[in-house]
Amino acid sequence: MRILWIDDEIGALEPLISLLREEGYEIETAESGREGLEKLQKGSYNVVFLDYKMPGMSGIEVLKHIRSMKPNLPVVMLTMMTDRSVIEEAIGQDVFDYVVKPVQFAQVMAVLQKLRREELRNRFAGIGISETYNRVNAISDTYHGWIEKTRLLFETRMRLPKEHRDVIDMEISSQNERFSGWIKRNYPELLREDGYIFSHNVMKKKILTSEPPISIFLIDAFRIDQFLLLIKGLPSSIDPHIDFYMSLLPTSTLFARNSFFAGLLPREIHRRHPGYLDNNLHEIELFGEFLLENGFSYTFQVNKINDVKALNDTKPAGRDIEINVINFLDAFIHSKTDIEVLREVEDVDTIIALIDAFISGTMFLEVVKRYLKSGYRVFLTTDHGWVIGKKPIPVAGGKDISEGLRYKFGDSIRFMSRDGVLVKDLESWGLPAVYGERLALADDYGFFVYRSREHDYARHYRGYILHGGISLEEMIIPLVEIR
Repeated sequence: MRILWIDDEIGALEPLISLLREEGYEIETAESGREGLEKLQKGSYNVVFLDYKMPGMSGIEVLKHIRSMKPNLPVVMLTMMTDRSVIEEAIGQDVFDYVVKPVQFAQVMAVLQKLRREELRNRFAGIGISETYNRVNAISDTYHGWIEKTRLLFETRMRLPKEHRDVIDMEISSQNERFSGWIKRNYPELLREDGYIFSHNVMKKKILTSEPPISIFLIDAFRIDQFLLLIKGLPSSIDPHIDFYMSLLPTSTLFARNSFFAGLLPREIHRRHPGYLDNNLHEIELFGEFLLENGFSYTFQVNKINDVKALNDTKPAGRDIEINVINFLDAFIHSKTDIEVLREVEDVDTIIALIDAFISGTMFLEVVKRYLKSGYRVFLTTDHGWVIGKKPIPVAGGKDISEGLRYKFGDSIRFMSRDGVLVKDLESWGLPAVYGERLALADDYGFFVYRSREHDYARHYRGYILHGGISLEEMIIPLVEIR
């Protein structure tokens, strides 16, 4: 978003303007009304912040010129005065909003968020899906509300032609910002409540609720839109039922998938089996222990499918529960940076289309049919989704900080911006403190870079496919049942 800020005391606003630039806003300044109008004639802006009281041309006079030049350009009036007549005069000249000096960062951000939502509403109406916008924003910020919002947003996104998907993507990003704040405030309480489904209790509460035989296909790093596309491609003879739950944090294989097999939060896995969270080599032991503790005497098998041939050769082995973990798609998307033709691809739709074409080239659906013909109930799910890194989040700290672009553990880790979520009470977040006393989680489409080499890391990792953080794409997990 491009902002023109017209104020004769612009020097005093530099700290505020610097903060806004760190948030990604492009800002040009003018120290008089005449200079501001000249810049408006030459450039294009999304909003003007305009001081009411300036020497020479007053803010109201400048506003009248702006209205004749660009009648639809939003203007935010700033004034030291709180007199009602001033506000009424500004509103009479069709200002978008007003802010009382001394200007606070929170005030400006609130206005910009309001403006962003107004622009989105207009653009949604322009492409005929304003009903979606209204429905999404009428849904409350609750566990089930976020699942419904995500489903609605991504189903709508799939229906839109590519040239209009940027509109829904802006709304998804906006909702991700809200979702991050909601998770930060509510995640520990959600884990304590028995009625919410996460990685660690989906097996007991959603999958093993009726008699075997059961087959589970766990596709590593697969998003909600990929599942919707996969379901869309199923033959009409197959009638899938789709449900949803949430991935545990961090949204990584080490934590979410181990918890899926163990039926335990990561802190409990570590307490029982120190070192198990360092890798995914103990899924059979964890699942066997889960079945025993919950009174299930089922036979089971866990297959690690690491290539297309292994997938195509998969067939029922006669166990009560057969879990097929498809690993090679995650390896494929992470290797895109090593494939020259894919290295510069940062478009989500292109990547999803490539993966969909890749799956179509396998016998995946035939393998699913093999299980159905053998009388199995088939479940399709994942351990977590993924996002494309777009915005660097600078962090600092000592050598204790762990590696990772979407999450980092460490006693000394600290943020150098307002982005991300810093967790200081790991116990309440279901995590062990073995990797450090703090956890940093990237949100929206951010990725961590060290302040000392911020620009180098930002240039290198922008466009990478990432997971581990907080986003709707990573945390909202489909559970597709096929009978």
